[in-house]
Amino acid sequence: MTETLAPTSTVEIRDHSAPHARLAAELLGLGRVPPLTPDEMATSLEVAFLRPHQHTARLTRFAEALREALAARGVRVAPIEEAFVGQGGQGRRKFRPGLTVVETGEGADDALAANFIPGLHQTAIVTLIDGPPPVHAGAGLQQTLDAIVGVLAWNMTHVPIFVEDGQWTICTMNGAVIPCGDWRRMDDGLMGALVPKLTAQVVPPQRDSMVWREGAFDPVGPDWREVVADFLEAAPVWRDSGLMLAHTSLDTLQYRNRYFRRLVAAHLDQRTGMSYGFLVRQLSMDVEPAVPAQGAPAALRKAAWEGRCVQEIGGRPYARLELLGGEWFVPVPEVWLLTTRSGCEKTNPDPAKDLMRMGFRRGEVILDTPRGVPSAACRPSYDTWTILACALGNAIAASILRALGANPAFPEALRGPGLSISHWHGYPAPGSAAPPGYFVHGQANPPVSCSTPQSAIYAFAGKLETLERALNAGMDYRGGVHIEPHHGTNVDGVLSLAESARWAAAATARRGD
Repeated sequence: MTETLAPTSTVEIRDHSAPHARLAAELLGLGRVPPLTPDEMATSLEVAFLRPHQHTARLTRFAEALREALAARGVRVAPIEEAFVGQGGQGRRKFRPGLTVVETGEGADDALAANFIPGLHQTAIVTLIDGPPPVHAGAGLQQTLDAIVGVLAWNMTHVPIFVEDGQWTICTMNGAVIPCGDWRRMDDGLMGALVPKLTAQVVPPQRDSMVWREGAFDPVGPDWREVVADFLEAAPVWRDSGLMLAHTSLDTLQYRNRYFRRLVAAHLDQRTGMSYGFLVRQLSMDVEPAVPAQGAPAALRKAAWEGRCVQEIGGRPYARLELLGGEWFVPVPEVWLLTTRSGCEKTNPDPAKDLMRMGFRRGEVILDTPRGVPSAACRPSYDTWTILACALGNAIAASILRALGANPAFPEALRGPGLSISHWHGYPAPGSAAPPGYFVHGQANPPVSCSTPQSAIYAFAGKLETLERALNAGMDYRGGVHIEPHHGTNVDGVLSLAESARWAAAATARRGD
């Protein structure tokens, strides 16, 4: 039996507030479980509509329709008087932290909302623009991305919405262009796209929260020859398919002034631009078999698990999870990966400077930079938490499979050559067959961006859900295809990076558009 990619509308959203979501949050140290369903997201959101920069009949009607639709779905719409607090450093009031603000029309430089933010990542800005998006019919993925990033930088906004008579179009930092229906009825685009994008904002991983070991990794050493060869074999496949988007340099964008350019650079954690996609090899490891609760040692069964999914027992971390109608205790291992450096050219990597080793051990992220490359020149991927969620999910899946004595190919691959994880900003065609033994998930998750805790939780929970699906059906489990709506695709499992790239190229080529 082969899994196929189904249209989003045929798949129901799973309850990710279930134990697998809590387990992911605890394993990764994400804190409390964030809002994961559109309804939860809506009730967590607070929006203020600023005084319009431009008055057109269409923008005025749209803004009012948007205000009413948000309020009807549980979003708190704050009066303009409550949007500001205190005084800024130059006598300016600032937005109240945590608020999403909507500005109507493209205003003068000193009137834009970006001038009133209290700090980075504390305010989401939506800009309503009269007219169609700057994306031409037939434009490729790269051209689309560059056009949208240009709008974001010029208007200093997170989510521009283009308003036409027949439709409204949402654009995001992912390069996503999401056409919605007639805004006079404010269709599913509100809950199916806008609310999730505003709730789960793009925030780069914080460097200071990670352990950096400068020059601790030699990617061109003999120990890594076979693994590095896989990156180099995959690269031209991605280049020829055109699916792995290139780097969009900050130097190619237009800015209204120096302050706005500095603000864009700060939002990107001082990166030189925006780059999309990643390639990762999860390194070989021999996981221990999981322990079923029935017959487990007393130290595991009698531990104080109430309200917790992870804790140390006997000096070792264990996870408790529910699967296949029973309870399991899984020794939590440390995981290690080779990953592309954020911002590098994934379709033509230089192993000596573009590969880093990343580990996750007892809640701590460790990054080993390549020899001769200062750590200041290296940036962790925006998708760091999703990558780690996949890797931990793979280790837990292998541990369960070893305990069951089932599907040996997956744990054997992890113990031998390791596994691969690839991400690109595109999708296989609906109806495309997944690789043999790979299971599809995520089509109907709310669309969130990379770097969000939601994206990591969806990846982790989806992996355990598909593992359970495979085992209940008596099918071989070899990996997963994680569809991230309005974002991209992750494929991870026993296939090498090169094999995954060839599958993606073939599956996407069937779109016929």
